[in-house]
Amino acid sequence: MAISKEYVTKTRIGVLAVSMIGMAALAITPSYAAIAKYFTLSNTGVQMLTSLPNLFMMIAGLVIGKLTASKINLKTLTITSILLVIIGGMLPLVLHTSFLFLIVCSCLVGLGQGACTNLTQVLISQILPKNERESTMGLSTTFINIGGIVFIMGGGQIAATSNWVNNYWIYLFSFFILIVVLLLLPLHPKNVSDNDSVNDGDTKIKLNKYVFYSSLWAFFTMLLNNVLNNNISLFVAKQQLGATSQAALTSTISLIGGMFCGLVVGSIGKKFRYSSIALSFLIYGISYLLIGMIHSLIVVFIGSFLVGAAMSIAMGQFPYLISLAVDDNSVSMALGIYVAIYSIGGVVSPFVINPLTNAVKGIGLNVFSVSGILAIVISCCCLLVKFQKNLVENSLD
Repeated sequence: MAISKEYVTKTRIGVLAVSMIGMAALAITPSYAAIAKYFTLSNTGVQMLTSLPNLFMMIAGLVIGKLTASKINLKTLTITSILLVIIGGMLPLVLHTSFLFLIVCSCLVGLGQGACTNLTQVLISQILPKNERESTMGLSTTFINIGGIVFIMGGGQIAATSNWVNNYWIYLFSFFILIVVLLLLPLHPKNVSDNDSVNDGDTKIKLNKYVFYSSLWAFFTMLLNNVLNNNISLFVAKQQLGATSQAALTSTISLIGGMFCGLVVGSIGKKFRYSSIALSFLIYGISYLLIGMIHSLIVVFIGSFLVGAAMSIAMGQFPYLISLAVDDNSVSMALGIYVAIYSIGGVVSPFVINPLTNAVKGIGLNVFSVSGILAIVISCCCLLVKFQKNLVENSLD
């Protein structure tokens, strides 16, 4: 039975709305400096508001990967995940005198965000026709960044006009996303399979080494990407480059870079078929070296834009590569493992980068220049081991 154009359009909008939750946990980052001052915290301490939620994103990836492989309704799972973000994001408006409570709330947001990140890819692969999946996957990267712009820029602007507590009002945007999902995401999706082979054949989940290789490189991506999220607000304040609103703007510019790059990530993937992941690490390296060595707000904006582009390339390519590596029955669980492992990179980022920076600060390096050098080393390693070339060529066998 033919699927109507109206069904496809409504479903795509619903799925893309879910993807906008993908950076909800970062909404509070523009207020890092104010929160650190209020609670008398170190840089690593205040960064727990975004690093620990990544641990819960890891848990969500594993749990959702398993649940979506079962018969539980996808719309129900999606609504529940968005509600976790709403609850975790709005509770600090009621109680905000305990930093531990703020961390708990951030972890709830991380749990919902991790679930939505995984569900976006699962929804694309299961409820949309095959000819719509590749383009929608590319668009989801753009919409993740659009959502990030709203959460981070909006939260930063609210905080700049009042105080850091009011930053949490930006989570009202999650209600808008919930309404769109309730209205447009189908409760009982139509059958979009080309044939019944998936149901009639072997439905056993089969994972291979390329799922874990992809997840490992994604781990390094998140480790590097969170350097900007965790440090840019503190860096702008320390170097006296601007106030809270400028810190929010740097994060927003990063998301704009990701948004624009997301529109062409498919073309980049085709042009750099065997090296798009290494390219993303190289861009991270150049971006962070620019920020770390030239203390200028304009250069911070340029570097932030490039960081967003690097993130978009990597995170637009990894799900596609994983889909090449496993069969249709295994995609959901493979994506769950991928989300779980790359989330650990976000958790450990300050614990790896901050001590490394402290060890070499005597020679004039800061957190961004150290991260830039590390990113270039990782890029070279990615090319030398031929990770992407081997995965693509083996998927064609």
